[in-house]
Amino acid sequence: MSAGATGTTPPRWCTSDLGRRAWELGASVAAPVADAVDREARFPAEAVAAMRERGLLGAMVPVASGGEGATVTEVSEAIRAVAGHCASSALVLAMHQIEVAYLIGHGETDALRSLLRDVATGSVLIANANSEVGLGGDVGQSRCALVHDEGRVRLEKDVLALSYGEYTDAITVNARRDPDAAPNDQVMLVCGPGSFELKRTTGWDTMGLRGTCSSGFLLVADEREDMVLTDDWSTVVNRTGLAATTVLLNSVWLGIAESAAALAHASVRAEARKAIGTTPPSALRLAELAVVLGQARAVLSSTIGSIASVGAGESLEEHPTLILEMRDLKLSSTTLATEVVLKALNICGLGGYRRDSTFSVDRHVRDVLGGALMANNNRFYVDNAQLLTVLKQL
Repeated sequence: MSAGATGTTPPRWCTSDLGRRAWELGASVAAPVADAVDREARFPAEAVAAMRERGLLGAMVPVASGGEGATVTEVSEAIRAVAGHCASSALVLAMHQIEVAYLIGHGETDALRSLLRDVATGSVLIANANSEVGLGGDVGQSRCALVHDEGRVRLEKDVLALSYGEYTDAITVNARRDPDAAPNDQVMLVCGPGSFELKRTTGWDTMGLRGTCSSGFLLVADEREDMVLTDDWSTVVNRTGLAATTVLLNSVWLGIAESAAALAHASVRAEARKAIGTTPPSALRLAELAVVLGQARAVLSSTIGSIASVGAGESLEEHPTLILEMRDLKLSSTTLATEVVLKALNICGLGGYRRDSTFSVDRHVRDVLGGALMANNNRFYVDNAQLLTVLKQL
């Protein structure tokens, strides 16, 4: 049975030290248990433990805070590398790094800086509880609110989906600033270890991405007031959140596509060895797949470059065309990745369809279909349609 990407040697695009370490972790730790994680819908505990031990969880933390100071490009590469072996493990890494980016960019208090140093040691895994029941996935408004009381804040939130909530050490959560605040007057609270309780309200029995364990929970938090980010939620999103979320989550979908493409390539080469001197018919389909994969890689690389051109601390509200480009990355990468995986299934044939085959792309198909649903693509098209009406040029 296929464990994901083929071979233990990192591919050519895996050029950074962080990326190569992530690939080795994926091949040696995540891949052997990926099928069990999927089958049992269980948390990829082995892979996350290895991420803690090998410095992946704290890689993006600045050197001054004890981390490696890895760039977004390097972290993206690491996520792609892990996704090639287990998409659920890669999503845990991606979502954790998004929360780390919030701390790096907006964690100005001593308490938040201390938590960031703990992240650097690998002792803290962070999840997010931004979605809320009854809001249809809209994280730009909240029903719940912080209640301030003598230096502490309390919160109750009915979270729609809290990925790996039962296994996390800390949780970021957006909420109204106080009970009298408007739904869109939001701040972010970081709930450190021991400051929250969770009561599961829904399960997580899905087609794919089963190891993320994204159940619904009632979150009850009692935390220090200095664990609230100074910047409001809108500023956090525009300066940090949108860019980090777009790049890192879409690195997962690309990693799944690259893994499926590698299996298709191996299948064609195996077929060619059976008839030396001839080009198997599936090689033409592989050539078509390579074009689509190249497009998916290019759009991610281009968007990372565009984000890097924006000055540190600048709000994306000042760059509407970049907002459009980032939304387009989400729309194109989820579409192109799905196309690559389905082309790989066609190339591998019955071997790709079987779950017990060396060339099985069963998990790839089910996992990649989740990309268009994690923040529904239709919402992105609607937002882009509104933005395009006011832009003077594309």
